[in-house]
Amino acid sequence: MSLSRSQPNTTTTETILPGPPSRNNFSSLDLSSSNLLAFPSGSSISIVDALSLQLISTFPLPPPHSSTSSPALSPFITSVRFTPSPLNRNLLSTEPSSSHLLLAAADRHGRIALLDFRLKSVVLWLEPDPNPKSGIQDLCWILSRSDSYALAAISGPSSLSLYTTSGAAATSTASNYCFFKYEASPEFLSCIRRDPFDSRHFCVIGLKGLLLSVKVLAESENDVVVKEFKIPTDYSDLLRLEKDVAPSGGGVGGSLAPASAVFPLYSVKLAFSPQWRNILFVTFPRELVVFDLKYKTVLFSAALPRGCGKFLDVLPDPNNELLYCAHLDGKLSIWRRKEYVFLLIGK
Repeated sequence: MSLSRSQPNTTTTETILPGPPSRNNFSSLDLSSSNLLAFPSGSSISIVDALSLQLISTFPLPPPHSSTSSPALSPFITSVRFTPSPLNRNLLSTEPSSSHLLLAAADRHGRIALLDFRLKSVVLWLEPDPNPKSGIQDLCWILSRSDSYALAAISGPSSLSLYTTSGAAATSTASNYCFFKYEASPEFLSCIRRDPFDSRHFCVIGLKGLLLSVKVLAESENDVVVKEFKIPTDYSDLLRLEKDVAPSGGGVGGSLAPASAVFPLYSVKLAFSPQWRNILFVTFPRELVVFDLKYKTVLFSAALPRGCGKFLDVLPDPNNELLYCAHLDGKLSIWRRKEYVFLLIGK
């Protein structure tokens, strides 16, 4: 990337230990290929060596300066994603091109920034203007050209956007970084995941079972192909939650808050299989689903294991035919594939 850089942050925030993450951080974290773990704590981001658990750096996202931002909303960081390009891991290097701590961060004001932890600075604001009603739900890097990545973002309850980070856009206005928008209302979009077999392809899942399959051919609106699928699921609990939220918030339909802000205990996540093309693992609060994108069908589904809280997240084992599911009550269930079905082998 060829990007203009702001001046390094010269404060002493690197000496301040971060507090614990909160629910306002949307359980966001990311692990780089060099075993660096990034996670938000309130309005700051921490970098930890995942092997030694040593704290490497902390960095607060600068607060919004616009008078339109709500003073009641702190700039809690809601998503972080390391750049996917392999980068030098020399912590002592002063050469800008060797920086390995580039990552995207977004907050509940709707701002998106590209950060350099080595320089303690914001490299680029993709969305600098705060909008307290349209926070960011999730981020994901997508290959858009042979030498660059675009950033996909869920903003508000149902908006999907793609942003260019190429140097050609560095002199443009902030609004010109966004080259594609897609509105999925009345669905609540929950998470974005990149296809491990095709870095130009990614999927987005919604709380009510809407599944978007998106292919980025180039950085223009006409070169983004979107396909819609529907995974059948019982979301009656969500409908009841919508009714509970409506009286206090003037109606869910009028709110621009992201899914995790409106329904913090209703989680829907997806993960691509690292072993089989076109296979997705999806967890709804009370159901685990295996979905085939090619044949547009559910291959397997299982109800919530007895004695476990609602599903929170799903992670396939890259080396074994195992599936790990986190639950809201802190439990972990482990599933193993056997003849096209998954068996619960532990919890």
